Parts: sequence; structure tokens; C-alpha cells
Amino acid sequence: MPTFQLITDQDIVKGFCTDSSNYPGYADALVRPGCVSDVVEIVKEANSKKIPITTIGNRSSLTGSAAALGGWILDTSQMTKILEVDSKEKFVIAEPGMMLSDLKKTMLEQGLFYAPDPTSEKECFFGGSIATNASGSRTFKYGSTRKYVRALEVVLASGEVLNLRRPEIEKNTFGYLPFQNMVEIFVGSEGTLGVITKIEVQLLTKPENFFGGMAFFKTLTETLDFVVNIRKELLQQFPMITPRAVELFDHHGLSIIRPDSTFKIPKEAQAAIFFEQEYKTEEFETVLNGWLPFLEKNKAIVDDTIIAEQPKQQEELRMLRHKVPSFLFEEGGKYVKEGGGKVSTDWSVPINKIHEMVDYADKLAKEVKIVEPVVYAHIGNGHPHYNFIAKNAAEKKQILEVVHKTCQRVVSLGGTIAAEHGIGKIKKDFVKYQYPSQIINSMKALKQSLDPNAIMAPGNMF
Repeated sequence: MPTFQLITDQDIVKGFCTDSSNYPGYADALVRPGCVSDVVEIVKEANSKKIPITTIGNRSSLTGSAAALGGWILDTSQMTKILEVDSKEKFVIAEPGMMLSDLKKTMLEQGLFYAPDPTSEKECFFGGSIATNASGSRTFKYGSTRKYVRALEVVLASGEVLNLRRPEIEKNTFGYLPFQNMVEIFVGSEGTLGVITKIEVQLLTKPENFFGGMAFFKTLTETLDFVVNIRKELLQQFPMITPRAVELFDHHGLSIIRPDSTFKIPKEAQAAIFFEQEYKTEEFETVLNGWLPFLEKNKAIVDDTIIAEQPKQQEELRMLRHKVPSFLFEEGGKYVKEGGGKVSTDWSVPINKIHEMVDYADKLAKEVKIVEPVVYAHIGNGHPHYNFIAKNAAEKKQILEVVHKTCQRVVSLGGTIAAEHGIGKIKKDFVKYQYPSQIINSMKALKQSLDPNAIMAPGNMF
């Protein structure tokens, strides 16, 4: 007889069936393991009865990946321990149910820095950020979560426990490349291959100082020129200038943040770039004097450029940055009952293709005469989010048709359809554009070998 408790009260279970995408989920029961041995017991029982398992964190996913499709929901919220911190080697080992922002704060208090910063870090669990290979605004400098994962403990569908470690060797020709580092197969696997129960990540030394900034432009084209020239010119001319964030606001985004901003936003501004720059105390003037002429040369409205040195100002800029997605979630939620809601793209293209892709996406939306999108986010990585608010099912269908065409062009330019939010259930129809059928079948074969009864996260990715 199993020793774990299944919660079958639907008044409770229903509260855990969907995620931030509002994808409609359902489940028979909820189970909350407290340790890896609990997970092993739960998974073995489910596998023997071929009961689907959807592993969830705090359900901040935007793709439906945390929305259950029957069976059991495995809630990791009771697995919250930090198991080890090594300040000398700079790593931390923790369980998956800890809030990511709490983990990061604890590390900062010890002079250590965990770089990945998904926008939802105050709402997402550590394990969820690993399962989705989360990233955020500081990806421009630091990269996504995958880069920092040193080791994982994973429970497979059979109940077997895998302990995987990233190879630290400099050379390796043993086997197919994706299998030379098994950690990377599970990072971003969205719960489809196993349950992540323990995570070891690389830490950095806490940055000495940073300032936030916001530069305004009269046109979106000038804003994109500025972004391209950061890589093309600024980073080449000033090696000490390495912005950790380069984020876009279009004119709709500026309209959203204007009412709450204590900073002056010029009326003529049609777009803006939010950026953050780290520096050593003695280098502040040199770094700032590198940025200012570059801003002027690239047609920023220099007199209104914001440089935030104090923590309160820096926090306000970050709050303004995060207000845009928060506003759009709330606005989209008003139309869910009518079959509408927020439709968001997650594509990214090489930075030298960003003008072409933005022009194409804008032209396509205008030709079809759908509602204008709000465009914001990680432009430094060639990764703007296009957000449409559909007021009903007919509008949503029309928007999705445009998104499909946009995604096909993205792939033709060497880009990706899912740069940070993953595939989940919502983006499954886009997989055929990204990969040939033979590669899709190979990924399915890997899942079949690790999860022969297909109990892990049904509906995700495939």
C-alpha cells in the first residue's frame, strides 16, 4: 500500500490544474512529496497503473506546460531545502520547490549571485525555471538557465533515480553530441522525461555596482539601429561596457508605463530601451562616458535619458519594465470567457535579422488588419515579444493565423519560435516549422525510451 496521500477533493485539485496561460486543465488527484523517496514511490505507483503525472512548480508557465491533462498533479511545493552552499567553488544545491527569488536573495546575502532572472522570478519555483530553461532581461550578458546547471537528480517514470553531472573536461568525442552532456537534455524538457528533485547550479561573485538606464527614441527603426550597434560598435570600442540587460518598449509599452512613472517620458518618444550596466566603483565615470556619446550618436533623446544609480530609482525602472507584462496579463484575462485573451509570441532571430523580422511582422499584422500588438522585452537577444489582445474567439483565430506565418519566417531567418517560454501545450503546432519530421520522431523516441507508458507531462511538446 502506498504511504503517500492523494488529495482527491476537487475543490482543492481544481486550483492546481492550470497555469498563467489559462490553459484549461483537469486532474483526478493532487500529491505533495516531501523528498526524493516520496517522488520515487509516487512515480512507481503511477507508472504501474499507467496514471499520467504532471509535475508543477508555482504554475507561472505561459505555455500550458503546468496544466494537467488528467491523472495526478505532482506538486513540488514541499521540497524547499537549500542542501549545500559552497562559497569557494561558488555553487548551491537546492530542492525544486523553493521560490527562485528567495534562492537568489539568500545567495546575495552571502555575496554570491545566481544570474538567470526570469520576469516571473518572484512567482516561479527553482525547479520550474530549470524544467523550462528560463531566461529574462539579463540574458543579454549572462545567458539562460541552461548555462548554469552543473548537476541534476531526476526520477524517471520507472522510479529509477538518475544523478547527472555536466562534464568538466575540455575535449570529448564520445557519442552523439546531445548525449555528451545529459544534464542539458533535462534542462528545458518541461517535465516530459522525469521529475527533477535536486539541482546544483553555478554561482558568480555578486557584482560590485550597477546602474539602470532608459533611453528614448523618436522611431522604432532608430531604436533597432541602436540595439544592433551595441554589439557592432559599443562592445567593440569599450570592452568594460557589457550591459546585462537591453530591453525594448514600443509606443504602446510607453503608454502603459507613463501613468506610473515618476521619470519624465518625452512626448515625442515612440520607443525606449531599458538597460542595466555593471561597473566597478573606480570605473563609473569611464563607463558612463562610454555610454553617453554612443547614445547621442545613435539618435537617442539624450537630454531625457534616465540614469538610475540609487537602489530606489533602479527598482522603479525594473518595476516599470515588469508593469508591461502584468498589464497585458490582466487585460487579456478580461476576454478569456469570450474565447479571446492574450496571444504572445516568443520568437528570436539573429540580431542582424531583427530589422527584417520586425518589418515583416508589422506588415503582416497591418495587411490582415488585426489589432496592433504591444511589442516589448529582450530586443538585445533579437527576442521581442509581440502581444495581441483578442476580444473574442474569432479575433484570436485571426491573430493565430498571423502568428503561424510569422513563425515560419522566423525559422527561415535562422531563428527560433520559442526563445524562453518553451513549447508546453500551446505551441505544439509550431514544432513542425522548427524541426524536420525525422528530428521530431527522434525526440519522441527518446521520450519513449525513458517514459514507455507516456505518463510524464502528457500533452507537453508533442
